[in-house]
Amino acid sequence: MLAPSVAALAVAASSGVLDSIVQQGVNLRARESNPGFSFDPNTSPYCTFWYDNDGSIPCAEILSLFAVSIDDFIRWNPSVTPSCDKFLESRSFCVEVGGEPVITTTTSAPTTSTSTSTEPTTTTKPSNGKMEKSLHSSGRMHVYDPTGIQTPSPTQPDIIDSCNEFHWVNKGENCENVAAKNGIPLQDFLAWNPKAGNQCSGLWANAYSCVSIIGYTPPTPTEPSNGVETPMPIQPGMVTDCNKFYYVKSGDSCVSIASNKGISESDLIKWNPSAGSQCASLWANTYACIGTLPAFHIKTRYRTDCSGDVYNDVSVTGGMCINTACSVGSLEIAAEGYCPDGQVQISYWEQPNCVGKWFGYGYTKRGQCRGVWTDGWKFRSLFLRCAKEEDDCVSQGTCAYDPEPDKSLC
Repeated sequence: MLAPSVAALAVAASSGVLDSIVQQGVNLRARESNPGFSFDPNTSPYCTFWYDNDGSIPCAEILSLFAVSIDDFIRWNPSVTPSCDKFLESRSFCVEVGGEPVITTTTSAPTTSTSTSTEPTTTTKPSNGKMEKSLHSSGRMHVYDPTGIQTPSPTQPDIIDSCNEFHWVNKGENCENVAAKNGIPLQDFLAWNPKAGNQCSGLWANAYSCVSIIGYTPPTPTEPSNGVETPMPIQPGMVTDCNKFYYVKSGDSCVSIASNKGISESDLIKWNPSAGSQCASLWANTYACIGTLPAFHIKTRYRTDCSGDVYNDVSVTGGMCINTACSVGSLEIAAEGYCPDGQVQISYWEQPNCVGKWFGYGYTKRGQCRGVWTDGWKFRSLFLRCAKEEDDCVSQGTCAYDPEPDKSLC
């Protein structure tokens, strides 16, 4: 059996339970040891001393043996309830911590609710140029950084040493939220806060996370794929075809935003899905989507150079048939939209309403003027949609179009 901590033995001896510990063979594990059984991933990251529950001692006696209050035990082991339920056999539980931040309870007028807060502390560059940690009598961990950067406390466990910018994680935040708020890729955030885990299940509330490191340059924003400049930060998971934005202020709700902007609450939630069906997770101080683009917008023009009269002026979403009535020589396509790679497919049909013989495909892109096949004289309608040329049935060899008419259809 590994030796227990000095503090734990001192408490046990003074309370007259040391003999009981020895006689019962309590499975104590030293700080350097890993827990012998699996444990709740939400167990305190400051745990230094574990008890491996083999089922021989009831929960209440464990509290007495280690002189631990039920409040502390539950805080360190949040899976356990005040009545000691979930004190499961063949699981490890934390019975001592080191470096845990001091928790104080405060109230603020005019409300009567309470909140927990931890006052961050900072220190200066040490003379020996090494990363050092010291545990003060307050229980607060001070971190000394050789870069001279003032590192607040507490931080996420095993935060990267070269961190120079920090974000206080509030209850309810997740990795994606924090990364979006600070304009950094999620993978960088996870690399700097490794204990958060790939699924972000280990991100701790009420502790500082790292959101930048020494020498880091945030990635340069790429040209927007939909032609619309998107402000930052945005709601996590916002749709990519958004073209109208609203900066969410503290106190806003989905109902108030939808009402003020003349949109339905269901659309607002659809465009900002991380807000949740009850809008419980709409984040303040970030931009929400309040309108989306069509796939593309098109004007059909009489002349072949996108001049002359406009015959059609429409927004296309899934796909649309346009009758040309022999009055269309070119297509003027707006730059805004969300077609993949901007590609727009043009399908030529013999008769109005896209029926009769089919004369194949043509392609153009958003933001271009495109003269139509045969200058508009040998077809009567067009079907327009987003599509890539390499994916169509002609390119795939699974269909064939009808031959070009000998004369004009107009």
